[in-house]
Amino acid sequence: MSDRKHAVVRSWHAERGFGILRIGPMSSLDQYFLHVSCIRSGTATPEPGMEVFFDVDESKPVPDGKLPRAIRADIIVPDDKAGA
Repeated sequence: MSDRKHAVVRSWHAERGFGILRIGPMSSLDQYFLHVSCIRSGTATPEPGMEVFFDVDESKPVPDGKLPRAIRADIIVPDDKAGA
Protein backbone atom coordinates (compact mmCIF):
# COMPACT_ATOMS: atom_id res chain seq x y z
CA MET A 1 0.00 0.00 0.00
CA SER A 2 1.29 3.46 -0.87
CA ASP A 3 1.67 6.45 1.41
CA ARG A 4 -1.34 8.67 1.97
CA LYS A 5 -1.54 11.66 -0.31
CA HIS A 6 -2.36 15.27 0.54
CA ALA A 7 -4.45 17.34 -1.86
CA VAL A 8 -7.08 20.06 -2.03
CA VAL A 9 -10.60 19.88 -3.38
CA ARG A 10 -10.50 21.39 -6.88
CA SER A 11 -14.24 21.07 -7.50
CA TRP A 12 -17.21 19.38 -5.85
CA HIS A 13 -20.56 18.44 -7.42
CA ALA A 14 -22.82 17.94 -4.40
CA GLU A 15 -25.87 16.98 -6.45
CA ARG A 16 -23.91 14.13 -8.04
CA GLY A 17 -21.81 13.23 -4.99
CA PHE A 18 -18.31 13.50 -6.40
CA GLY A 19 -15.43 15.86 -6.94
CA ILE A 20 -11.91 16.29 -8.20
CA LEU A 21 -8.86 16.59 -5.96
CA ARG A 22 -5.56 18.08 -7.04
CA ILE A 23 -2.05 17.97 -5.72
CA GLY A 24 -0.04 21.12 -6.31
CA PRO A 25 -0.96 24.37 -8.07
CA MET A 26 -4.29 25.02 -9.86
CA SER A 27 -2.62 24.09 -13.16
CA SER A 28 -1.50 20.71 -11.81
CA LEU A 29 -2.51 17.61 -13.74
CA ASP A 30 -1.93 15.44 -10.65
CA GLN A 31 -5.65 14.92 -10.04
CA TYR A 32 -7.89 12.28 -8.46
CA PHE A 33 -11.60 11.40 -8.54
CA LEU A 34 -13.37 11.26 -5.16
CA HIS A 35 -16.86 9.83 -4.64
CA VAL A 36 -18.80 10.80 -1.51
CA SER A 37 -18.94 7.12 -0.46
CA CYS A 38 -15.14 7.14 -0.05
CA ILE A 39 -15.13 9.98 2.51
CA ARG A 40 -14.62 8.56 5.98
CA SER A 41 -14.33 11.79 8.02
CA GLY A 42 -14.83 15.53 7.75
CA THR A 43 -17.79 16.50 5.60
CA ALA A 44 -19.79 14.84 2.82
CA THR A 45 -20.02 18.20 1.04
CA PRO A 46 -16.46 19.53 0.81
CA GLU A 47 -15.82 22.90 -0.76
CA PRO A 48 -13.08 23.86 -3.21
CA GLY A 49 -9.86 24.62 -1.36
CA MET A 50 -10.46 22.22 1.56
CA GLU A 51 -7.56 19.90 2.32
CA VAL A 52 -7.89 16.14 1.93
CA PHE A 53 -5.75 13.20 2.99
CA PHE A 54 -6.46 10.00 1.06
CA ASP A 55 -5.21 6.72 -0.35
CA VAL A 56 -5.23 5.80 -4.02
CA ASP A 57 -7.33 2.83 -5.15
CA GLU A 58 -4.78 0.50 -6.70
CA SER A 59 -7.12 -2.51 -6.87
CA LYS A 60 -7.68 -2.17 -10.63
CA PRO A 61 -6.11 -0.29 -13.55
CA VAL A 62 -7.29 3.24 -14.32
CA PRO A 63 -9.24 3.25 -17.62
CA ASP A 64 -8.01 5.58 -20.37
CA GLY A 65 -9.46 9.05 -20.00
CA LYS A 66 -10.34 8.55 -16.31
CA LEU A 67 -8.69 9.83 -13.14
CA PRO A 68 -7.31 7.56 -10.42
CA ARG A 69 -9.82 7.02 -7.57
CA ALA A 70 -9.20 8.50 -4.13
CA ILE A 71 -10.36 6.23 -1.29
CA ARG A 72 -10.40 6.41 2.53
CA ALA A 73 -10.52 10.22 2.30
CA ASP A 74 -10.35 12.46 5.35
CA ILE A 75 -11.57 16.01 4.64
CA ILE A 76 -10.04 18.72 6.82
CA VAL A 77 -12.84 21.13 7.69
CA PRO A 78 -11.53 24.64 8.54
CA ASP A 79 -12.45 25.92 12.01
CA ASP A 80 -14.70 28.62 10.53
CA LYS A 81 -16.76 25.93 8.72
CA ALA A 82 -16.83 23.33 11.50
CA GLY A 83 -19.74 24.89 13.38
CA ALA A 84 -21.74 25.85 10.30
